[in-house]
Amino acid sequence: MREPAIRRASSADEVRLGALQKRAYVKYVPLIGAEPQPMAETAAGLLQEYEVWVVDGVEDGLAGALVLRTASDHLLIWSVAVDPTQQGTGLGRRLLDFAEAQALQRGLQQVRLYTNALFTENRKLYAHLGYAETGSETYEGRELVHMAKSLAATV
Repeated sequence: MREPAIRRASSADEVRLGALQKRAYVKYVPLIGAEPQPMAETAAGLLQEYEVWVVDGVEDGLAGALVLRTASDHLLIWSVAVDPTQQGTGLGRRLLDFAEAQALQRGLQQVRLYTNALFTENRKLYAHLGYAETGSETYEGRELVHMAKSLAATV
């Protein structure tokens, strides 16, 4: 069976995108005592301010979403959201690979992201995939860890 395509989101995806962001990030609320930033952002705002890519799921929902922003020297992965029923299937990795391919298509040699310092599983996964921690900052009372991956070796 063929995997669903990664496609550019449109305004028609707004409700489904908002629901996915909530489903994907709700597990972190008890850990940090608040909604993670991707949960707090409106889907309309994401679609307006960022480049959003989605993967259709079953029952009219989205299986995953990737939120990107292009900078002059890197591509920022602002959010990777995977429906809890799809976690562990490789979809998150597929979205990260897609982001890296997008960076290379744009002539960018680096992908960056940030995550909450308490999200240790995410930090381990990103490190396993070649992302290095480059610094940290306090944002709205939360400690964020910045990570980057050089794509120069893959060209």
